[in-house]
Amino acid sequence: MIWIINGLLYGFFTALYTLVNQKYKLNGYLLGIWRGFGIAVFFIPFMPLFPVPTSMYYWTLLIIQGILIGFYDSHLFFASAKYGAGPTSRVMVLTTLITTVLWWMITPHEFIRLFDDGTVFITLVLVLFGFTLSYWQMLKSPVNKEIVTYMTPVILALAFMSIITKDIAIHGSSTWAAIVYYLSVSTFVSGCYNSFFYAYREKLKVREFFQNIFSPVVVRAGLYIVSFSAALITAKTLALRIAPNPGYVTALLLTSPLFVMASNKYNKVPDTASVKAGIFMIFFLIAMMILVNGKFGVID
Repeated sequence: MIWIINGLLYGFFTALYTLVNQKYKLNGYLLGIWRGFGIAVFFIPFMPLFPVPTSMYYWTLLIIQGILIGFYDSHLFFASAKYGAGPTSRVMVLTTLITTVLWWMITPHEFIRLFDDGTVFITLVLVLFGFTLSYWQMLKSPVNKEIVTYMTPVILALAFMSIITKDIAIHGSSTWAAIVYYLSVSTFVSGCYNSFFYAYREKLKVREFFQNIFSPVVVRAGLYIVSFSAALITAKTLALRIAPNPGYVTALLLTSPLFVMASNKYNKVPDTASVKAGIFMIFFLIAMMILVNGKFGVID
């Protein structure tokens, strides 16, 4: 049950994270720089409290994760700016199905045991499909071929990030060690990724680079990004550590538009999301949580 709570916290803090750039509309690389280095600077001092990992596999996971975070963050921010948050979020729902299937592919023994119980497996597939369809209908923003093409690598990046996060959490010497090394090493790598591409794409000199990063509006937005991101990464890591399949946690992540919808209504910001479809999405989400968390043999 604890992974469900953390998964919902993951969705909540992701909503807050998304709302920051809805307000500030800043360059995606800039926010990625703040997210990466800001979190790393805070958590690096805690690294000496834990044994230094000796596994090259573990360090490779942390570095690859950092690159994927940098890629995912910047592309998601740019997509929201270019196509709007609605269409961007609508396409991202495909991540749930892709992550689930990818995990089944890399855990064939557990999948076969799940597949053998046809009733449970088919019910689970129908619930995931119903959740995806409800999410798609909830966000009424139009989607075209251009945004699907742009977002496909982002969808795959998030799917692999979810799987790698679970692997990092499992291979950490403890829960605290996994969180600290993730929030130190992977985020630092993502900061390097976004710094390189920001300087390269904008063709900035060193002075201009630092002036832009530390401009008052960027600092203000960056501090929000750092605090919300640290919370969402922690919740995500805890959820993925014990969830049977990272795809189920991704489904909980996609509750974030519900929190955004509530925030927009409270702040009287126009929002075209369908409340009826949102209710259906919650129904399928509850059904999934009961099915996965109950004693029905869902082990993968």
